[in-house]
Amino acid sequence: MAPPPDVVYVFSIAAAIIVVGFAGELFFRKTGVPAFLFLILMGILIGPVFGLLSRVQLLPYLGLFAELTLVMVLFYGGMDIKFSSLVKGGGRASVQVFMYVVLSTIAIAFAVHLLERWDLVSSFIFASMVGGETTAAVVIPLSRSLKLPEATATFLTIESAMNSILSIILFFTFVGVYQTGGANWLTTFQTVASNFSVGIVLGALLSVVWIILLNRLQNGKYTYVLTLGLVFATYVISSRLGGNGELSVLIFGVVLGNYLLLSRATDLHLSMEPLLQKLGVFQEELSFLMETLFFVFLGLTFEISTGSIYANLNIGVLVLFILLLFRIIAATVSTRGSDLGKDMGSIVLMCAQGLVPATLAIIAVDDGLPHASAFLNIVTYVIILTNIVTSAGAIWRIRRQKLAFRDFMAGLESPGLAGKSPTRSD
Repeated sequence: MAPPPDVVYVFSIAAAIIVVGFAGELFFRKTGVPAFLFLILMGILIGPVFGLLSRVQLLPYLGLFAELTLVMVLFYGGMDIKFSSLVKGGGRASVQVFMYVVLSTIAIAFAVHLLERWDLVSSFIFASMVGGETTAAVVIPLSRSLKLPEATATFLTIESAMNSILSIILFFTFVGVYQTGGANWLTTFQTVASNFSVGIVLGALLSVVWIILLNRLQNGKYTYVLTLGLVFATYVISSRLGGNGELSVLIFGVVLGNYLLLSRATDLHLSMEPLLQKLGVFQEELSFLMETLFFVFLGLTFEISTGSIYANLNIGVLVLFILLLFRIIAATVSTRGSDLGKDMGSIVLMCAQGLVPATLAIIAVDDGLPHASAFLNIVTYVIILTNIVTSAGAIWRIRRQKLAFRDFMAGLESPGLAGKSPTRSD
């Protein structure tokens, strides 16, 4: 019995998306050009250009998919935050994150408030989406492939983890202000702070319970599926008890990734390295699939309107300039007096945004926030523009490395060095 034509149609598109995503990942590793650009373009072609899939049909499901993606990002992002790395290079990275995210968020909010006449809360909601995030999916592998010094690569890795989390916290803070009316900002922030506090406490308590459970069951089958179930349980329990589910999931990831500290502080005698290695393998595969589908979906939601395309693009360019300005300022301050200053150009250009702003924009649409449709289009522009800047920075770095190597080889072959033997200074 032949499958229904619509099933074949959907499976054909899904196969094409995954193949393009895989090819884009290979191209990224060869050239430094992020695969996000190809995936968003493919989504625009499938949806707005050729109309193969309808934006209206997808929007009701994108909110759920975006929330799921955000939970996964926070959990695995939390697992990647190692206290040993924070102690080693977290001070300067923290300065970088705080200055870049907070200052650029404030500047972008007031810029769009003045230019677009959006109310102040909506302006800050939008600014928190794009105000300083750098995507680990691009920054971490690119910093390694460009052979940046270990200290610089660690700095960028810690920054990408911390700024994503800070952006998410700011976003939900301003959304909370909007949802409570914002009439009394002090009361609103107290409510948000209470929500976050409950989320942190519940996340910490539940993570200890789940880690003890996982430690006992890790040698059995399907422990990865069980871990996912516990992640969702953390989100649900925290949300039902008045906490912030996303923050609880983050705390679960942080505690799990640093379980050795918990083991040393207690008599639990935890040993979970095999489980964490298994989680790492599955996480990589799952992240690839989710990110591939997500950025195609982002392209599908793009609206091509001659009346707004230039205005939105202009705002996207303005946001890019604000981001670069405050990234230069933050990098200048955070790298002062260290060897990181030698790589400040590379640090500044590693500004590619990705999954977090796109996810937050779709959540804004799903929540029915004012101007959410415009947010989604402008965020897409910002993601494209920042990835272009990072790609250009990678090409610049590669060309500079090649020129330096060529000059070095030319120096070795020059007549002035011919016949000379290395001298010793001791």
